[in-house]
Amino acid sequence: MTVEEDDDWGQDGRVLALSDGVFAIAATLLALDIRVPEGLDTRGLHDALRGLAPGLTGYAIAFLVIGVLWLGHRELFGDIRRVEPAVAWVNVVLLGFVALLPFPSSLLADYGDEPVAVIGYAASVSMICALQLVIVALARRTGTFRAGKQALPAYGPSAVTIVGFVVSMPLALLSPRWAPACWLLLIPAHAIINRIEKRGDRGPRAS
Repeated sequence: MTVEEDDDWGQDGRVLALSDGVFAIAATLLALDIRVPEGLDTRGLHDALRGLAPGLTGYAIAFLVIGVLWLGHRELFGDIRRVEPAVAWVNVVLLGFVALLPFPSSLLADYGDEPVAVIGYAASVSMICALQLVIVALARRTGTFRAGKQALPAYGPSAVTIVGFVVSMPLALLSPRWAPACWLLLIPAHAIINRIEKRGDRGPRAS
């Protein structure tokens, strides 16, 4: 490994270390709103625990979304051979939205029946995925993206996620409680993209 390659590896390592740290802190902050008041009697404690159900549901959804975003972020930077300054700057902006994610997550948990809470959360996740698409485009333009990876598996996961969350926004005006069901459709959508990617990596079979 040359000195230049070692320096590139060190810079890329710092970018990933910062990213992992921000994702970890954002995921940890989600749990801070889950608590019960002190000094409750037995009945009060039971009532408070039952009242945590909406918050726990919101926490589970938000934690799962952050986990999926983190996995996608790791896979994205695994396809980038060298982090150029433009990519690093876009990633900083992306991490800013990730660090802010606990706020719309808290709104979703406390006011899940309000359209503005669902729309705000969906908009935040969509922005993060849009910035991932920008990173892919920059890396492909500069030739630092993994050679041989087709456009669909490169852009597909983030693009499909954006569609799922954007579609839920107008639906939230009609039914805030049911709008997040659109997000569940992302599971089979991502599975299809992964299957296409694996099929492309195998290539055509020899006759």
